Amino acid sequence: YGMAFGGGGAMAKAAVEAAAASAPGAPVPEGCVGAGTGAVAGQLKGGVGTASTVLGSGITVAALVVVNAAGAVLDPETGVLYGELFQGRVAYPKERVHEAARERLAKAAAGNAPPPLNTTLAVVATDAALTKAQAQKLAGTAHDGIARAVRPVHLLHDGDTVFALATGDRPLDKHPLAPNDILAAGADLVTRAIVRAVRAAESVEGPGGVWPSYAELYGRG
Repeated sequence: YGMAFGGGGAMAKAAVEAAAASAPGAPVPEGCVGAGTGAVAGQLKGGVGTASTVLGSGITVAALVVVNAAGAVLDPETGVLYGELFQGRVAYPKERVHEAARERLAKAAAGNAPPPLNTTLAVVATDAALTKAQAQKLAGTAHDGIARAVRPVHLLHDGDTVFALATGDRPLDKHPLAPNDILAAGADLVTRAIVRAVRAAESVEGPGGVWPSYAELYGRG
């Protein structure tokens, strides 16, 4: 999907073929790959990120996100990624590192052409046997994961979209609230995937300007 998003039929075909040729559980390329190649996140370089978890019930939930946002993923006051504020202990950058990063970003922004359109795209998938309505609910709640990691979010020129997939391999408890753990995990994983995408991205310089990566400014962490 990182290859297919925004790439048309040829890239979609290549993505399906690449997925079919990879072994189950194989690492998924992240950063400036596929649709993440030209993605930006505010004034930072965006990209592709993934995250997954296995719930106590044995159900797997996973997310893949292409981070191409008009809003920022970086707290301008501290230099920490917004999404990391929801992941427990946060390692704040040193003040001198953050100040140097702010100067670099300001210089780049002054010479960059603003992107005409922005769209953060995500796929949330599970092996649970969800109904169509439950899958639609999963796609909706997963948008919360974008809102935790991007500010401002869902603007008029954003086309933020989340797709939900369910393979149906694992039966779901018949209790009406049984999908709640999956819904919560979907949002959490989208946030984690956004953080991974930004951290995996590499700086890019091209006709549209200079887009520094978080790793170049603050280190891999």
